[in-house]
Amino acid sequence: MGIKDYIEQLTNEDRCHVFFIQDHGKILKFAVQYYAKIDGIWRSIMRVDNYHGTPHRHTYYLHGDESRVELLEDSNLAFTQAKAEIRDNFLAIKDNFLFSQ
Repeated sequence: MGIKDYIEQLTNEDRCHVFFIQDHGKILKFAVQYYAKIDGIWRSIMRVDNYHGTPHRHTYYLHGDESRVELLEDSNLAFTQAKAEIRDNFLAIKDNFLFSQ
């Protein structure tokens, strides 16, 4: 069984924290969390994980409640897609955090 925990720096003010536990190529537990530094404070913008059961996405908003959506993918696919989504779209995700309610 392998455990990985690392930060991927996207810019000086954007980063992705990746954590997973893997056994024989299968993701058992994972969390992929995007943070952005806004007004000097690191804020959680989006988190995809499979804690508490099935894969799901938490989307946070500066001026609103958190949104939680269950994902239909298995943990391996949800993990891979979460990393790619955040890496490819972090600026749009941050805009959604700042300007949506």
